[in-house]
Amino acid sequence: MFTKDQQTKKDKKVKVSTFGKKKSCLKKRSAKNKISKEEKEYLDWLQNQSFSCFVCGKQNGIEWHHVKKFSSDKKNHFRLIPLCGVEHHRLGKLSPHGNAKLWRETYTYEEQVQFADDIYMKFKDT
Repeated sequence: MFTKDQQTKKDKKVKVSTFGKKKSCLKKRSAKNKISKEEKEYLDWLQNQSFSCFVCGKQNGIEWHHVKKFSSDKKNHFRLIPLCGVEHHRLGKLSPHGNAKLWRETYTYEEQVQFADDIYMKFKDT
């Protein structure tokens, strides 16, 4: 059992200091960060299609990777490429999140964008 002092300490919430932080960091997300109706339709369409991995051609465990030129770029939901989950998306030797330098040396930004645009054009044709 807890003593009365332990119980009162347990119930207190710790206040997080906002000193030195910009107001923009403290605001809630704005409406401009929400996805559009067309983006939602495209993402739903992607989930109902079968695609193979951009790297190896496997069709199981596909995850979608946002193609961006710089890490600070905003995610464009129309520029997505399919990658097999662990091996080529997150943790593998040749993956954008596991070894970004090798990924950029192997697959140029232009190649990735072209592949993503081809998929988007398939959506537009349906």
